[in-house]
Amino acid sequence: MKKKAYVVGKNASQSLSPHIFNYWFKQNNINGEYFYKQVDLKNFNKEIDKILLEKEVCGFNVTIPFKELIKNKLSKIDIHSKNIGAINCVSRINNKWSGKNTDWVGFSKAINYRNKILSKKSAIVIGYGGAAKAVIYALKKEGFNQIKVFNRTKEKIQHLKKDKDVVPLDLHLLPKHLKDTDLIVNATPIDILKSLLVPKTINNSFACDIVYRPKETGFLSHFLKNKRIYGISMLVYQAAPCFEEWFGVKPTIDHKLLNYLDKYIS
Repeated sequence: MKKKAYVVGKNASQSLSPHIFNYWFKQNNINGEYFYKQVDLKNFNKEIDKILLEKEVCGFNVTIPFKELIKNKLSKIDIHSKNIGAINCVSRINNKWSGKNTDWVGFSKAINYRNKILSKKSAIVIGYGGAAKAVIYALKKEGFNQIKVFNRTKEKIQHLKKDKDVVPLDLHLLPKHLKDTDLIVNATPIDILKSLLVPKTINNSFACDIVYRPKETGFLSHFLKNKRIYGISMLVYQAAPCFEEWFGVKPTIDHKLLNYLDKYIS
């Protein structure tokens, strides 16, 4: 029986995940299918229940805005999902549905190739959705101990005051904190720096935008090219453990794959 998987989200039709999975299917001679399922909040329960009943479905990815809501449909979630508070990978295990978070793994691997030149001390995270929570978790795992989180709605991040490594701050204060920061991560879908009238080029920091289309986002344009970490890397690295779990093969991530995906994001 051909195995099937999905990516589920409000704008799932814009996801590059089908291209990634279909590339790996072909590369590994796997008889699999990966589709997008565009879902609105009002029909979330109905559409998810339909997927859960499909016998050929071995798993699915969850994207905005359902990474937190999906836990109500699952029998079990892993420790990382519990700590992060968000799930992006759902798997059928012994005919029960389990959730995990691979976003934090994807982010860690995306910044790891910069380790020799990227200091692991201070970071700024803009936004506080499901992906941002995974980013913060990964930063702590990677040894960052000065993490400032900026969000438009400060009430949503007030609980972070309990964490000794994290400082929650109002978004309008962001321009004052951009200097002398090792890494700045945009975990929102927009160029928040432009809306805050931040100068065009920020010379002293590395930057990562989890948005991957276009590759050169407006946010990344504020930083030097040799200090940009692209969102497509996080997407590919978070997809790999999902593929391995669902289809039993550890996929290859190389320049051929990244070059193949470039034509969809450049």
